[in-house]
Amino acid sequence: MSSPVYVFDSTTKDELSRVRGVGRYLQLLKENFPKNTIFIDKIERINTDSVFINPFFNFLKPPLLMKRVAKKQIAVIHDLIPLKYPEHFPTGIRGNINIFLNKLALRNYDLIVTDSQTSKKEILQLLKIEESRVRVIYPCLPKMFTESSQKSKIKSQNYNSKVKSKETFDFSLLTSNFLLYVGDATWNKNLVNLALAIKIINVPCVFVGKVFNVVKKAGEDICFEPALINHPWQKEFKEFIELTKNDKRFIFLGYIDDYKLINLYEQARVNILVSRDEGFGFSYLEAANFNCPSVLSNIPVLREISKDRGAYFANPSDPNDIANKIGEVYFNPDLRKKLGFEAQQQSLKFNQEKYKKDLLTHLK
Repeated sequence: MSSPVYVFDSTTKDELSRVRGVGRYLQLLKENFPKNTIFIDKIERINTDSVFINPFFNFLKPPLLMKRVAKKQIAVIHDLIPLKYPEHFPTGIRGNINIFLNKLALRNYDLIVTDSQTSKKEILQLLKIEESRVRVIYPCLPKMFTESSQKSKIKSQNYNSKVKSKETFDFSLLTSNFLLYVGDATWNKNLVNLALAIKIINVPCVFVGKVFNVVKKAGEDICFEPALINHPWQKEFKEFIELTKNDKRFIFLGYIDDYKLINLYEQARVNILVSRDEGFGFSYLEAANFNCPSVLSNIPVLREISKDRGAYFANPSDPNDIANKIGEVYFNPDLRKKLGFEAQQQSLKFNQEKYKKDLLTHLK
């Protein structure tokens, strides 16, 4: 690979994106690309005799480029969820204009990369792009998740030794009898039905993610960041907050570093991801790496990623079914051990070597 490679890094100017999927994906790119790869935050810095990668093609923001700036241009589309469900992801006039412009901008990309066969199928159907331009490259996990020496180091650490941000919960109170949810709180995450299921099964669940940051406690009332709660995409999150109010079964840790996250995966009884829709399903893969079984929604992409291994599948529209599947795994140690082993074996298929090989193949 002789041509320089430029990767656009939006996290340098967008703090929120650092702790969401785009931040994780950029972490993978930085770990697996050659050392001469150049990460930039301004398009005008690109050498025309190069490869340009937009690792998070965002239809709702103004296009990064509307013309060819490099000899090869690659766009990564992780999912089309806001486009598939406009009633739950209102974009407004400006957003609709950006969607239109970005569809035009895609014509300037030689290759579209996506995270799953399910997402590829949707890209072909919704964007009417010829199949020859779309490739699936399955993501992997960051190195610190998979290196055995790092694992042993993390296991020996005390929970409180890596605290870097404000916390309203004493981590030492956690036992291994909890469910774990890692993610966002948009409509597709299906948090209301998850909350109803937790109330039915009556077990504690730890919630991790920027949106669950507790900014203050007023008596027994927990307050989250107003800007996140009042976002038009978080309408269902408000209902979730009301459902979980003053309920000690719901433990909100907010954003935590990867050291703590790994510790949680190692101790959790069950990882929960019962989304209405996903582009990939990272928490399944992260949990699987640490022998933690999952309860997943019965949707095509999660069937694809898991290959039906290491998980029980629930109807995301039925809180009773979600609760039943959680209970079957949560209260059965033999089943948890079996599913955890299957999950860990499945996670090995998403390794750095394969990810790196697939990436570099398309840069030539």
